[in-house]
Amino acid sequence: MSLPTDDLPQSKNHRNWFIAVVVLTCVALYWLDGIVTSSIEGSSENWRQQVSILKSIIENFIAGAIAIVLLALTYRWIVDWLDPGDRVIEVPPTEITERLIRNARRTRNYVFMGNTASFVSSAVLPILVESARTSGQPKVIRLFLIDPTDSVAVEAYVGHRDRVANGTYRVADHEQATWFLPQEKKVPTAEEVKAKVLATIYVAAYMSRFPGMEISIYLRRSFTPFRADISDSEAVLTQESIAEAAVAFVARGHFYGWYHKEADAQKGQCVHFDFTSTRDTLRRLDLVHPTDSKEKLVASIQGLLLTLSNMGALAQNLPLVEKTAKIITRPERPYR
Repeated sequence: MSLPTDDLPQSKNHRNWFIAVVVLTCVALYWLDGIVTSSIEGSSENWRQQVSILKSIIENFIAGAIAIVLLALTYRWIVDWLDPGDRVIEVPPTEITERLIRNARRTRNYVFMGNTASFVSSAVLPILVESARTSGQPKVIRLFLIDPTDSVAVEAYVGHRDRVANGTYRVADHEQATWFLPQEKKVPTAEEVKAKVLATIYVAAYMSRFPGMEISIYLRRSFTPFRADISDSEAVLTQESIAEAAVAFVARGHFYGWYHKEADAQKGQCVHFDFTSTRDTLRRLDLVHPTDSKEKLVASIQGLLLTLSNMGALAQNLPLVEKTAKIITRPERPYR
């Protein structure tokens, strides 16, 4: 696994560096001003006049640098004070992926509320594992998924995917999604939906064995038309349609807290798998790497499912397990 370079600007770091540079500049100019002042003594009238001009210029530089810092900090304080915190930020469809990846690089807590979490298992979890390894900071991850053993919920989700996949687009969407050519989109079957969920569960279980990874899975007996990716900085709410924009709520706002309350409320209604407390059991299972051979991966998936409550029947469904293994080993997944 490789962690993409985080080259995005950090406003707090930039502000600290700005203040430090200005302070050092002021100190250097004050020292130079002292040297210039001492050179005036015993000098000719013409030289004293030239030095006085230079001294005034240096002092003006010092005053200007201090004024810049005060104005910048005052502006920042005014912006923070005026910012309501509950504003909704619209994220264009072409920028959603990069925003989610950026949030994953910087967060210590990650909550996903959705259905299959295919993107989370293929892109977000590898980034979180690498971040935990390089930073030494633990990552607390909670994934709320659709219960693959609930056929009613799975079929309802498939029906929803069918409606949003082949729906027509409003005129207002054309400017927003010019990169997307409307076409018949393949709708996953119920078995494919189950396989995607099982793939996420397996990848989460495998990655929970790494130091600093604290992963919990919650299986919900209903689907949701939205996906919420909640990091320490913001909550990003997306839809199933790739042509629709997302919205983001900053962490200091009330909307952000609502989604954490929703996640807490669902805990008692879901089947819960705590891979942190069962880490020793998972290590004894010796789960194979996601890129291992199909035969080993199928056996490993079955072994994992047999240890999870209510999942034994799915472990006996060999076509489903093989479909799960195929999803896990797709070449575009970054944990290769």
